Amino acid sequence: MRFAWFTALLVLLQPIAAAASIFPDVLDDHLHREAIERLVGTQVIGGHPDGTFRPNDPVDRAAMLKMLYKASGKTPDPSHVKCFKDVPEGSWFEPFVCDAAANRYIAGYSDGTFRPGNNVNRVEAIKMITLVLGITVPEISDINREVLQFVDVSTSAWYTKYLYTAFVTGILPIPGQDGSRFYPEWPLLRSEAAAYIHNALKVDLQAERKETEEILQEEQAREEARPNRASSSSTSKSEGPKARILDTDFPFTDSQLFEEKQSTSYRFGLKAQTTVDVVVSLKAGQEGKVSCRLYKLGKDGYSNEYYLGLQEGASCYVRAVVPVGDYQLQLQPTAANTQYEVSAKEGEGDGNDGFLQAKALKRGVLRTEVLDGNDYEDWFSFTVTVETQMALEVTGATRQRCIIYPMADVDIFGFSGPECNANYLYPPGTYLVGVGHTAPRAERQTYSIRLK
Repeated sequence: MRFAWFTALLVLLQPIAAAASIFPDVLDDHLHREAIERLVGTQVIGGHPDGTFRPNDPVDRAAMLKMLYKASGKTPDPSHVKCFKDVPEGSWFEPFVCDAAANRYIAGYSDGTFRPGNNVNRVEAIKMITLVLGITVPEISDINREVLQFVDVSTSAWYTKYLYTAFVTGILPIPGQDGSRFYPEWPLLRSEAAAYIHNALKVDLQAERKETEEILQEEQAREEARPNRASSSSTSKSEGPKARILDTDFPFTDSQLFEEKQSTSYRFGLKAQTTVDVVVSLKAGQEGKVSCRLYKLGKDGYSNEYYLGLQEGASCYVRAVVPVGDYQLQLQPTAANTQYEVSAKEGEGDGNDGFLQAKALKRGVLRTEVLDGNDYEDWFSFTVTVETQMALEVTGATRQRCIIYPMADVDIFGFSGPECNANYLYPPGTYLVGVGHTAPRAERQTYSIRLK
């Protein structure tokens, strides 16, 4: 493990600006230079032994799978072998192809082959991206099909829903693919693959941010509508099931049944600084998943300080060092009428488990950090004194959750909210940053963070 960490460190410490000299065939004005540099820096994609990148070379089906597994942080199950007759046992691509087949990310041909050396075309690549990275692909209506305004894309083709998803989530378009034709059957080039994957890695974080903002707005609206904030919310039979808010004392354990898909929240107070350790799990045999979020309630019911739980399987985990105050733990199921168990108690952290323990970031200084097994999240802070164009870069060999929290002293009027790995014009004020572990939570994750 020590040698693996050191190897990752060497890669991450190389500045992005140095990529131009490493790949002389990726010029400064290349359409996909940023995406290439970021994925090379995190070892999702690499160059060739002669020092070139060859951005215009096509990507084959096996190489595309390997890139997606590295980008997602997935590790192939070594028991998945001998899946297709043209995938040799012991080949470098067998683990990726066979694991993808076992998880139904891919399917072979009717003759029992996978054809790993065949070029992957644009729409095949989009389907692989959505499935391997776990991006939801909804069935689409005739109205939604109108999003795809390409003269060479059939709205009844097998790939329509994947292409639609790519456009509405921001995976597409990429520079150079924004004309009246999409050319779905064209081979995907290496530089284009980097751009696709680079955009796809942002989808989960954008969705998580949107979901969190919507939940905060709903919670604030419910809080304002409650005639008696000190009591638990009631459910009117005539209006159907509603979200519940239950008052309790900390620490606590409970076992309940979600009403339909409505949330259940626990409100409690803390009289001293506490390391709150939360575990919530669906009972065995229950369908779906459960999310958990811990909010520090302000006097107006709104929360600037909140913690998103780490979801893994049918469980969710939160660990945060929090100050004196009132808190609300919200649990939300994905399936109706499921049973759950929750435990909230005082735990032990690693010295960097919340807003109170955030480490200061200095602009231009690269920090390399480690999320050890069961270390759910690291915290950082920085202050902007004069409105400044900056980017907070977080890179690693595997994906991390990353959210930037503007504090109460930031004027966010007309400000959409900063995201990691994107340039923003930051208004003056204080910002907190949460860099979170991704499943499986027991694995060690190394990453670098820099404000530039």
